[in-house]
Amino acid sequence: MKLKRTIHQVFAIAKTDFLGIARNKTAIFFTLLFPLFFLIIIGFTFGTQGTGETSRIQVGTVNLDGTTIDVNGTASLNSTIGDTFVQALKDINFTVYEYSEYGDKDNNGTAAYDIGRGEIKVAVVIPANFTEALSFQYTIPTKARLDLYTDPSDPTGSMIARQSILGFISGFIESYQEIAISQIPEDLQGYAKVLADPITVSTNEADVSGRPLRWIDFMVPGTLGLVLLWSGLNHASVAIASERTKGTFQRMIIAPVSPITVLVGKFISCLAIVYLSAVILLASGILLFQVNLYWNIPAIVLAIFLGALSAIGIGLIISSLAKNEEAANSIAVLISVPLQFFIGAFFPLSIMPEPAQIFGEALPFTKLVNAMQNIMTKNLPFEAVMPEIIYMTISGLILFALGVIAYRLSLKRL
Repeated sequence: MKLKRTIHQVFAIAKTDFLGIARNKTAIFFTLLFPLFFLIIIGFTFGTQGTGETSRIQVGTVNLDGTTIDVNGTASLNSTIGDTFVQALKDINFTVYEYSEYGDKDNNGTAAYDIGRGEIKVAVVIPANFTEALSFQYTIPTKARLDLYTDPSDPTGSMIARQSILGFISGFIESYQEIAISQIPEDLQGYAKVLADPITVSTNEADVSGRPLRWIDFMVPGTLGLVLLWSGLNHASVAIASERTKGTFQRMIIAPVSPITVLVGKFISCLAIVYLSAVILLASGILLFQVNLYWNIPAIVLAIFLGALSAIGIGLIISSLAKNEEAANSIAVLISVPLQFFIGAFFPLSIMPEPAQIFGEALPFTKLVNAMQNIMTKNLPFEAVMPEIIYMTISGLILFALGVIAYRLSLKRL
């Protein structure tokens, strides 16, 4: 009878806590829908394929190829290949702006001026002897030179633009080589082709999934790490602090309900919020982005539970130590916002500095992201993610135990 009454009390507390979230629109957003909001923004921005990405890259061209120059003591004025280069940029769907000079950042109407104001991401300066060099008009063979200028204040945009232009130039060179080689005797063309392009590189995607993968297919399971931060940690961080702010925590403790019963009820409520948010997130990924994932349900449920132990444990520590709900919310945001960039959901840890990689790998949320991506996109067996499962189990038990200790200490302060 006593056990039955305790179980009833646990679920009554969990139900009350859960319904409190349901009636609070702000809480619903931050605990249930914020990860989904993040996924939708990121997914629609970067997750689709074949949408003409190159048209978004603004390129400035300074074509000096039509300038009169001296070639072997003779004045030359030929812009044929330079004009072809600019037209090819337009044909391949770059957004091209043409300038008469590169100039400087203070001279309006120049390429440098527009780079400084973000109007273009990269400028290509075509030299005056571009056609003459590529058509072998010099007595001494002379290589053509292109100068690229990028915006150092926008490293990411500049890197994308630079790599796109370099890829275009590589293709342009291949076309030029074919035309040039066709002009030499036919019996020498085979040797010339090998000499001009001695190595062929074939780039292929390894079959790691058994099906085509898109960026968004990795993003959706990866965002489950955000569910733990925003649904688990944030909700748990106010579980006790909110009761303390409303003055109901003291009444709950002096009521014929044990402190552990209250804690278990709060834990079940937090866990329900985490799983509900995860279901909403995954369902939205299927409906909005048609993600094609593998569904090892037992492994997914277990991994989320173990990750939630860590999130709820940290939240309990915050909730038990914070003086009120406002303080708990502030601390939770201070912790969860930076952490979301270190769990590998958005950016691979491999591109970060070594200290950031070490920190990120130590987070149990990173292990969840790794496990979910391996299970849901690569269809790896449960044994393959056992190291992540073990790590989350140990860290979850430790952090949750610390949360329980902090909770019991908070009772002594009443």
